[in-house]
Amino acid sequence: MKPLYKITISLCIIAYLSYSSSINAAGKENAPILILSEAGHFDAYTGEILKAEGFNEFQIESLTNHDLSLNYLKNFDLIILTHATVTDQQAETLLSYVEDGGNLIAFKPDEKLAPVFGIKNKTGTLSEAYISITPFSEISKGLITTTLQFHGTADMYLSDGCKKIALLYKTAVDSTTYPAVVINNYGLGHAIAFMYNLPESIAYTRQGNYHFAGLEKDSIKGIRAMDLFTDGWVDTSKNTINQADEQMRLLSHCIENLCSYKKPLPRFWYFPGTLQCLVTLTNDGEYRAEKDFEPQLSDVESKGANMALYILSTDKVSKNATDLWQQRGNEISGHPDDTKEAEHPTWLGMNNAISTKLGEIKNRLNIPAMHTIVNHWFVWCGNDSDGTPDFTAQAKIEATYGIGMDINYAHYDNNSNQPRFLGSTGTAQGNYTGSGLPMKFATADGAVLNIFQHLNNVYDQQYMEHKDSTGFYNCFKGLMDRSLNNEVYSYISIKAHNDEYFFSKTPLLSMLDYARLHNIPVWTPVRLLNFLKVKDEAVFTEIKWTDNSQLSFKIISASTQGSSLTCMVPYLFNRKKIIEISINGVKQNYSIKKVKGFEYVFLSVKAGAVNTVVVKYSN
Repeated sequence: MKPLYKITISLCIIAYLSYSSSINAAGKENAPILILSEAGHFDAYTGEILKAEGFNEFQIESLTNHDLSLNYLKNFDLIILTHATVTDQQAETLLSYVEDGGNLIAFKPDEKLAPVFGIKNKTGTLSEAYISITPFSEISKGLITTTLQFHGTADMYLSDGCKKIALLYKTAVDSTTYPAVVINNYGLGHAIAFMYNLPESIAYTRQGNYHFAGLEKDSIKGIRAMDLFTDGWVDTSKNTINQADEQMRLLSHCIENLCSYKKPLPRFWYFPGTLQCLVTLTNDGEYRAEKDFEPQLSDVESKGANMALYILSTDKVSKNATDLWQQRGNEISGHPDDTKEAEHPTWLGMNNAISTKLGEIKNRLNIPAMHTIVNHWFVWCGNDSDGTPDFTAQAKIEATYGIGMDINYAHYDNNSNQPRFLGSTGTAQGNYTGSGLPMKFATADGAVLNIFQHLNNVYDQQYMEHKDSTGFYNCFKGLMDRSLNNEVYSYISIKAHNDEYFFSKTPLLSMLDYARLHNIPVWTPVRLLNFLKVKDEAVFTEIKWTDNSQLSFKIISASTQGSSLTCMVPYLFNRKKIIEISINGVKQNYSIKKVKGFEYVFLSVKAGAVNTVVVKYSN
């Protein structure tokens, strides 16, 4: 007999797949958001951005779908057009859709669509530059107006009736008159254009320069993911503002603004419950033994926290010990070692290293899988099996083994020929990937890999080598304080090697105390992965707006170890406010929270079930 939780997951997945099928059949039960795409232009990754921002109510279709008639497009509240070349007929259909009252967002749109966005006369392009969000728009409320870096190429258009949401900058301080993001009324509808390919920029900001795949760039022995951020790829002066995330929130504000002409849309919150931060803790076991790990794990548990132990030498721990550690809530995984070819890692070598480690923990410790991973020395393979450079090759190898989260991006740049190329340390240290959120990897052309990237932003060795225990603690505190107080939301990952526990013990326990003081949990990465899977797979269905006063929808999700989800609903909508909420017919208490300038009602819903939510608005 199957365990009950597996049956529940299967039923939820069947329900989700049934919904997915129905939304593609003759326009029935469409999601409110349609992503229109051209293959290889970050269409799937656009969906990942929407899921990271909690908009799990979209579907993706190809521009070449012959059923994309005007009547079909009118079924959607909002269309998001990824960067694509459109035919004259497709352009005419999209312009008619907006003119008849539709809403359109486009990334680096085809010139044929310029009239709908109120722009004209493309004069050139601007590459590897900046944008600045203007402070005079409803969309910009709550967002950072300092310059934000983007990767890729932006088109420079003249304004032709549009309103500028953001401007293009040549450098962080050298402005232009050209718009970066615009909004325009067209007929009965509304359109927003990003002059650059936002999803592409987000992926490259988070993951690094794909041109550097497989290259030694920082002079630190061994090719690592951090090599992808050399040569000024990241403007480190922006690390404390999560500039990639801020641009995703600009997109969210654009989505909500355009949907205000149709109906309010529910979203999922970034964190479990109403948390504004969450911490994970890891330990690379290296060459230490069972007797060394137990005191550190006990110290961590005494603070109400848990830790992942990535074991390098499986012969130095016993199955009894790893069983006990797991029973106490800790995670045990492998620490694959391909350091013998660290300077030129190959697909075959890394594949063998992971396969070997997986076999060791299976055979010696009866641990059947590695759900999260950190490689010894953070070795990062940058070439596919045929030797072709690929900055996601390592993530691809890991995904083939069912590994769900990679934590090999770490803040370590000591002794590089490019000093501090990852940015400041201590309180001023931020996230050099421009993001505090775990998200799935994207390939260079925007295909999505089924493995999350989780930045190790508080890394002990970075500080131990400078004997800077205060800086180690302050790095953590700065990240948490900005997440809790400044809406620079971050999942924080601490690394505390057992080898270096002589250095990290005091600052680490102080970090755990600080997290506990602010009621921020410290999880294992696999527990975070389970939560992310629930959030990622959940879907909003049957979204209805009745009598201009009642929003109803269902949430379908798969259950993972008792996780719950937090749903956000706009508190104010067209001069009305929420007066009553029920879930499955039962009236709910709810809290109102301001997020990036706008108020939302936060609702906790049980995962692993179909939840019917009814929200009533009134003047």
